[in-house]
Amino acid sequence: MSDYFPKDIIQEILQRLPTKCLIKCTLVCKPWRSLIQSPSFIHSHLRRTIHSNNQDAAVGLLLLRAFAGNENSALYSLRWDNSETGEHSKLVNPYPYIKEAIFSPSERVVVRDFHVVGACNGLVCLAVDFAYVGSQTIIWNPSVRKFVTLPRRGVSLSKTGKHRASYAFGYDSRTNDYKVLRSTSNRYGKTPCEVEIWSLLRGSWKSLSAAVVPEDFMFGVYNNRNVVPGNFGPVDKHAFVNGALHWVQRRTVGEDKFILWFHMGSELFGEIMMPEGLTRERCFVLRYEESLALLKSEELQGNCSKFDIWVMKEHGVVESWTKLFTVHLQRHMLEPFCFTRSGELVFKMCGSGRRLLKVDLKTEEFKYFGIDGYMCHFMDSFVESLVLLGQANAISY
Repeated sequence: MSDYFPKDIIQEILQRLPTKCLIKCTLVCKPWRSLIQSPSFIHSHLRRTIHSNNQDAAVGLLLLRAFAGNENSALYSLRWDNSETGEHSKLVNPYPYIKEAIFSPSERVVVRDFHVVGACNGLVCLAVDFAYVGSQTIIWNPSVRKFVTLPRRGVSLSKTGKHRASYAFGYDSRTNDYKVLRSTSNRYGKTPCEVEIWSLLRGSWKSLSAAVVPEDFMFGVYNNRNVVPGNFGPVDKHAFVNGALHWVQRRTVGEDKFILWFHMGSELFGEIMMPEGLTRERCFVLRYEESLALLKSEELQGNCSKFDIWVMKEHGVVESWTKLFTVHLQRHMLEPFCFTRSGELVFKMCGSGRRLLKVDLKTEEFKYFGIDGYMCHFMDSFVESLVLLGQANAISY
């Protein structure tokens, strides 16, 4: 083909191919391999894929992680983001390969699995934390079957188990960099919180100075959780919107809540006030299209739940909070997972733990789905990408 088409035409053709086809194309010849693995090509291909998904919600994907309760049983799959939520493909569980690559034989006995921190641009952030093993964080691209292991934490855990770490994952569009935010504190809030950030470009952790970290950034309110979220439960939910991580926080027990954010580019914290009347309510933050959404959850009599869904039309402008939907469901104990590109809201049914509930926000019609025998632990929008394909320190499996 190179004998008949100019290089820029070949590049334009290749950028229109899906990820799996491009991986095969790297075997055609060295020039193609070099082109497809270049950072500029990977970035351009990702932008084209995201634009295509935004234009047609039916081609969007959802990443699902389910768990059967025993070692090596985590199931990762991609599902179509449409009304039927059919399965697109199963993903190879990276845990056995990660375990062999980074843990000693004695550590493998302790470490059973990873938490999913979040997903962004085809990358999935996985983390594990044990007092006697330490902390380990992984950045994984299931589409190219590669992962990068982050250096073990600079802040050491107490072997008494009284410390815990929390994580969040996002993208810095200005430098085309992926970052992990991590905090460590005494689970009883007796010591100040230590905050670090890792950069894929830099390849190392950096401690954030006390001048950057808010003075009250010491411990969480609910169940003594840290302020920086991980994927340890509904109160840890965070939303990556407009280049920043967002989560619900309050300074001390009993005070009004607000939304704390951390910008991945500037590496600075900030605050956003919640809509009036919601500062003492049970709320979650999620990403809705390209905006920040706030869900107020209320359990009613008769095994019913009510959700008010607010969206911030203009990021950072408190006056732009707008209530878009109110949804009533004949279920209790529902944990919101994500909004789909097709405009539906996915809930985890915490009581049963084995089914998901997908709700049309306009009609309040819902459907159950899940994987027989598996408990669903994570679901979010996903886009296949080539990120990490040319990463020198990435491990293939």
